[in-house]
Amino acid sequence: MAPSDAILIIDDNRDDIEITRIVLEEIGRKEKVEAATDGYQAMKRLRENEHLPSLILLDLKMPGMSGFDCLREIREDQRLKPIPVIVVTSSSLESDRQESIDAGADSFLYKTIDIDRFGRSLDAELQRFLK
Repeated sequence: MAPSDAILIIDDNRDDIEITRIVLEEIGRKEKVEAATDGYQAMKRLRENEHLPSLILLDLKMPGMSGFDCLREIREDQRLKPIPVIVVTSSSLESDRQESIDAGADSFLYKTIDIDRFGRSLDAELQRFLK
């Protein structure tokens, strides 16, 4: 199944989802933005929806299914495996970055309180993975 023209944000913090939506709009992204507030909801949506997102923005620190666990499940599913996953987290721990890459993340982006800086970083990452 070909990916849809959508970005899926997986984050338990609704404020972070909204900030990311605003930043995506401000940097001129035209993709539809969808959201899941936990790993279980995200995996259910990914497995049951005929249309897959073009890219996933994934938070690490979530209750229930962590971002690490969600990422591992995505990479174990042959249908979902090709979707680029960018980990977007407030964690600045090198061990979290390394574990994300080891689990199959395509990239790792630090959530900063500087919205302009976050927008520039996110835009650069999206340009790597989306046309």
